[in-house]
Amino acid sequence: MTILIRIFLIGLIIYLLFRSFFRYFHGEEENREIHKEKRSPDIKKVSKEVGEYVDYEEVD
Repeated sequence: MTILIRIFLIGLIIYLLFRSFFRYFHGEEENREIHKEKRSPDIKKVSKEVGEYVDYEEVD
């Protein structure tokens, strides 16, 4: 009985490790595709409601 439990637990650990590696590498490819779509030049980075950008200089 204990041997059966050990085999089950070892199999479960191996399954979870392979599943996590598969999801990591599969998710990385999807993130690249999504990131490429977001880089399109048509998307504005700053809303016009924010206002003008003012560059302040330090005064000694």
